[in-house]
Amino acid sequence: MKKLNAFLFAFILFGISIVLIDMIDKQILSENKKSTIYNNVDERNSCEYMMEQILAENAIPVLGSSELSAADEVAYPPALFQNGNSDFNMILIGRGYMQSLHHAINAGALSDDFSERKVVLILSPQWFTEAHLSSGAYSGTFSERMYAKFLKNKKLSKTLKSDITNRVKNLLAEDAGQLGRVEKYEGIYLKHSLNPISYIEMKVYDAFMDYRQRFLYHKNLAEISENITENQNDSSKCIIENIDFDRLLQEAELAGKQACTNNEFYIYDEYFDTYIKDNLEAYKDSSIEANYSISPEYNDLRLFLNVCRETGIEPLIVSIPVNGRWYDWTGFSREDREIYYENIRSICSEYQVEMADFSNKEYEEYFLKDIMHLGWKGWVYLDDKVYQFYKKQAK
Repeated sequence: MKKLNAFLFAFILFGISIVLIDMIDKQILSENKKSTIYNNVDERNSCEYMMEQILAENAIPVLGSSELSAADEVAYPPALFQNGNSDFNMILIGRGYMQSLHHAINAGALSDDFSERKVVLILSPQWFTEAHLSSGAYSGTFSERMYAKFLKNKKLSKTLKSDITNRVKNLLAEDAGQLGRVEKYEGIYLKHSLNPISYIEMKVYDAFMDYRQRFLYHKNLAEISENITENQNDSSKCIIENIDFDRLLQEAELAGKQACTNNEFYIYDEYFDTYIKDNLEAYKDSSIEANYSISPEYNDLRLFLNVCRETGIEPLIVSIPVNGRWYDWTGFSREDREIYYENIRSICSEYQVEMADFSNKEYEEYFLKDIMHLGWKGWVYLDDKVYQFYKKQAK
């Protein structure tokens, strides 16, 4: 009984704390423009509550992995759209090792915050390996808070929640702590089988996680606000219809040309010198046996699309190409690459969702900046495509 009372007392204290923090949030958001956090992708993705504060803006969420990290390309969205001082914005959500399953959970957790009922998912071919993500890589980016919020979404069927939960538990098999908490969340929201003590324990833990996220939000907002000028006004606002994407493409090509000077693969110099130059010959034909034709990632992509279907979100699936010259060098055949591209086309057709298919740009100079990440021209093409998707009449 004493243990139960302690849990109840702790739960009440957390509840009071969160109410007080909500009051502080409103005051802070009235005094600080939300644009201060648009261009701080890494900080935002480490603080989900910070991310949630800007999703309701006139914007579209763009989900992906390491290509979303801070970049200096001319068309990198936070820079192009002036850190949120624009009539259109792309909210970048994701970092390295966040793949389809992560974003199925993100979409399920945040669907009610997507004001435009649209979302973009950028696929990386490198996700679709047979080995797939290791347990350690997955657990390092898994969010218990977002998973719990996903389970609370009443629009999602129990079957889909169970399918995703089973996949999560499989990937967390080597992380006993997170796996145990996932099973307890499953007991609360899916199986309704948790005993009262465990139930209260998880509710307190849930409240603590929310409290911690809000603390990080205030901490990060205070730090980044010092480095961003808040003199934005209507005269300096970015109007996307005024952007000349053809001219931007020319600027991107020039920037790429200046960055890629020391190799035939159109990889930017610093990356080539750091990771490839000294071992170039060792990479020759090193991927002859590799392929992206069989992978658990394909089913994870279907889980993401099922979440979109059940929540009424319209997705745009972006198929990013590989660096054709580099993949030729490593012996990863064009035939095997085409199998991957066709698999993605087939899944998009199966779900009748729109696809931005850039697979024909494997050899276009400066589309990528290295062997996998979007480069100067790639961001221009993507920004334009996402905006066209955004302004198109919803289905």
